[in-house]
Amino acid sequence: MPYFELASNVSKIAFSAGFLSNTFLIYLTVFHVKAVFGTYKKMVIIFAILGITFSGLEILAKPFAHNFNNCVMYFSVNTWIQPQSISQLLIAIWAGLYLVIVSFISVQFIYRHCCLSNVRWAKKFDGLGCFLWMGYPLIPGAIYASSFYWFCLPDEYSDDCVRETILKNYALATADVARFMVAPYTSEGSWRLNNSFFLLSGVVSIWLHYSVILYCGVKMHLNMKEELKKFSVVNRKLQRQFFKALVFQSIGPTVFLVLPVAPTIIAPLVAPYLSLEINWQTGWLYSIVGMYPPFDSVAFMLIVTEYRKIIRDRYLFVCTKRYLAGNIQVVSTSSQVVNN
Repeated sequence: MPYFELASNVSKIAFSAGFLSNTFLIYLTVFHVKAVFGTYKKMVIIFAILGITFSGLEILAKPFAHNFNNCVMYFSVNTWIQPQSISQLLIAIWAGLYLVIVSFISVQFIYRHCCLSNVRWAKKFDGLGCFLWMGYPLIPGAIYASSFYWFCLPDEYSDDCVRETILKNYALATADVARFMVAPYTSEGSWRLNNSFFLLSGVVSIWLHYSVILYCGVKMHLNMKEELKKFSVVNRKLQRQFFKALVFQSIGPTVFLVLPVAPTIIAPLVAPYLSLEINWQTGWLYSIVGMYPPFDSVAFMLIVTEYRKIIRDRYLFVCTKRYLAGNIQVVSTSSQVVNN
């Protein structure tokens, strides 16, 4: 089975799992959970919707990648969406949503840090501030998606770089697929400005938001014991649970979003300097990216006690009770038959 077919199957499984888990998280948050309220409740719901949208777009766009020496070609293996410009747009939006997710996590960290250390700052997230802060991630996401779309469009030079290897590996002509090309160097070794700008803007934006996540996370960790004295015993436990959930929400993008994508970005930058000959089908790594939404929602429900309690009492207990009742009825019926 070709790598892109395997990746497509894994992505479908990940989407199904992410859709079910995030929908269940939204349902519990809206109708049952009381400890998550106000601005943070909106954040949880919006983040779950982002997860569903992200994995859903992956199914539509079907992004794949191939690294060849100092070039990387991003292309869609979707064969039923025409014209190519629509598939290109879907890939760009999908890439932009990645940065929206990273940015949204940084906003969550800022909010939890404010709730823990300065309630007056946290109030700036209420009312109009709530819409402004939660709308902010759309800005870096739009910049990333638009720079990817405009500065990574294929040209004659970039197509020539990968034409033979794409034909050999996939039996595809580059002109026949929706694609983006990142070839940061010319044949003489100088920088190509368009691709360089995309790489620079992407790296800077990701680094800035992860720096915010790291800073707020470290500050909360160092000051948590002292700051938690301001809260009641119940709220102390809840604040710790929220912090653990945020830690998992920062680990998740790192493991599922950054590490799988890093080789496709770094390889074309370092290959000329290390004299590396690269010919890798790296698109299968994107199937790992699709596993992030279910990981995030399941981790959140397992960490926050109220979610666990509701799931255990309302669903696991009921299912177990019905199962046992069914078995008892079967045993009772069997006993009557034997006695007769």
